[in-house]
Amino acid sequence: MTGFTTKIKALSAIGIADISGSGISALFWFYVASILEPSEYGEISYFLSISLLTANVALLGAANTLVVYTAKNIKIQASLYFMTLIAGLVASAIIFFIFYNIGASILVIGYLIFTLVTSELLGRKLFKNYSKYVILQKILMVVFSLVLYYLFGQNGILIGMGLSFAPYIIGIVKGFKNSKIEFQLIKKRSNFIINSYAQSILGALGSSLDKLIIVPVVGFTLLGNYALGLQYYNLMLIIPTIVMKFLLPEDSIGIDNKKLKYLTILFAGVLTIIGLTIGPMVMSSIFPKFEEVQDVIKIISLSLIPSVVVMMYHTKFLGSEKSRKALTSSLIGSITQISGIIVLGNMYGIIGVSFALVLASINAAIYSLFADKYEKL
Repeated sequence: MTGFTTKIKALSAIGIADISGSGISALFWFYVASILEPSEYGEISYFLSISLLTANVALLGAANTLVVYTAKNIKIQASLYFMTLIAGLVASAIIFFIFYNIGASILVIGYLIFTLVTSELLGRKLFKNYSKYVILQKILMVVFSLVLYYLFGQNGILIGMGLSFAPYIIGIVKGFKNSKIEFQLIKKRSNFIINSYAQSILGALGSSLDKLIIVPVVGFTLLGNYALGLQYYNLMLIIPTIVMKFLLPEDSIGIDNKKLKYLTILFAGVLTIIGLTIGPMVMSSIFPKFEEVQDVIKIISLSLIPSVVVMMYHTKFLGSEKSRKALTSSLIGSITQISGIIVLGNMYGIIGVSFALVLASINAAIYSLFADKYEKL
């Protein structure tokens, strides 16, 4: 009973943070969609994707690495912090000189700091601290972004988002105080880190590159519809994502949670039914300017179950340091989605782009199922 109670408390702490944070974030983006034209919403999504993709490149695979090895009580924080912060500053400068968009540049550094600190907190199972940080950041995002939007226009939203991560600097300072820069720790685990890095890049490509490719294929207006549909999709993934954040440090120390995984997949099935029926009608009635969003939601809801299956297997693979399997799964998903956007997007527009996401999640899930059974895959 004690172990069960501990798990409930841990899940509750993560859940409060992610549900509250994601709820605030979703309401914020829905409000932004209500005051912008679809093309303007698409343009913000475009630069947001550039920033997040760049930040993930600069992270050097630190996110999963921090969770796994911090859970094992290996003090690798300062070493990873030092490397990624240097990479982040360089990447931020490059983004500024390419696009002359200060908001996108600030957001690169902000998201990088956020990912480093939250990954360490999850690895150390400091779920209450994680909750406080996440909720505070979301509140600051809404306040800063809206104030700066009304002062400076669209770019103010990105600047506000970047500045909202400022409280996480405290976590970075603590990380340097509690551990030393020892590159030998990284060298010994270079294989895992490289695979984790490649997987994170592929994951970032899957979540960001689609929007970058969509613009030349269907334009900013349809990207706005697709991005709004993805906001709905991400809202549906809040609970499964919470479970994954709980499972990764658990799997890292050999604790299995099969019942919780099965319940999460079942829950995803319920969400799929909602996404095929009620969800599209509600969204189209609230956002009448986004004429294509109803079709987008119906299609991408089909990827909820396979996406959750992939998430469950990735926690298992990474927790047991079989990062190559998680990497291959992400690679299959990214290749499928990118090629699907190019081919199906040109043939069927936003409908084809939405189906590309479904096909990507299905293929990644199929590989993960077989990879779990066969060691050589």
